[in-house]
Amino acid sequence: QGLLPVPGWTGEYEWQGYIPFDELPSVLNPTTGFVATANNKVVPDDYPYLITHDWASPYRAQRITNLLAADDSITIEDMQMIHAQTYSLPAEALRPHLLAAVTAPGDDLQAQALELLKEWDLTLETDRPGAAIFQTWYWFMVKNSLQDELGEELMEDYIELTFTHIPMMLDWATRSDIAWFDNTATAGLETRSDMMRLSFADAVAWLSAELGDDPAGWEWGRLHTKTFVHNPMGQSGIAIMESLFNSRAIPARGGSSTVDAAHYSYNDPFAMGAGVSQRMIVDLGDLDRSLAIHTTGQSGQLFHPHREDFIPLWENVDYHPQLFGRAAIEAEAATVLVLEPH
Repeated sequence: QGLLPVPGWTGEYEWQGYIPFDELPSVLNPTTGFVATANNKVVPDDYPYLITHDWASPYRAQRITNLLAADDSITIEDMQMIHAQTYSLPAEALRPHLLAAVTAPGDDLQAQALELLKEWDLTLETDRPGAAIFQTWYWFMVKNSLQDELGEELMEDYIELTFTHIPMMLDWATRSDIAWFDNTATAGLETRSDMMRLSFADAVAWLSAELGDDPAGWEWGRLHTKTFVHNPMGQSGIAIMESLFNSRAIPARGGSSTVDAAHYSYNDPFAMGAGVSQRMIVDLGDLDRSLAIHTTGQSGQLFHPHREDFIPLWENVDYHPQLFGRAAIEAEAATVLVLEPH
């Protein structure tokens, strides 16, 4: 009683001890006037108990904190705006280093891509070519820096650990003493700037092959898409079954480090695999003004009108009313389900 089990790392997860309730991470009446978390690390390095090895990187939580701290009065509309945030703090930190390295584009296509990168507003909106150029450059930057040491098989595993390598790459971008930037397969000694230029050229070549020779058309949503996959029919390998049970592929906003989270695979670039499953805004002063949305719909039945009707709302960060009072619910009810005992 009063204790929670905690997994300890001994090669496999096993139950190794307990955290007393009064030693769990907590905050009481914070001076900020709010609490914000986004799967980020919430305990200091010397915290004596193991909670997880897999904290998310801090950028989503930092962006939420920055936005909440900027205004003493937060409205429902403000919270909708925060939910929809796709501003990338890692891109804000890394772009100056990339632009400083790529001062002489190798060809006209690279020059066009560089201008789009300079003009980019650092949001991962679906219509932003700058987002696609940056995210593809980052992908190649990690691969070109590490694959010669890690090997192809280990690189495929490591590249998916965004919570590990994004903070590392932000640190490395500020340092010139990182030996990993050197390509061990060449006779020369590659530097951080060399690797940034090489990765930019690789990104432009890859985007050109995937999306055509007009960089203005390299929109993030053409690369970064989400398909809601049925389990198990949508993974059957039978094309007609998958087309029936799975949603269409939709352009996906955001990324792994944005408030509107949309994690994607680098080994199946850039298919979204995980992200926001539900958004809710609760007005404690008037519960019937609350809003919510979740993915797909209220029904799992094939061909049901409410099977996928939430997808456009979810995609556009829109909501349905989240009613609490009986009168409000009955006034808005479309149908009524009656359960009768037999």
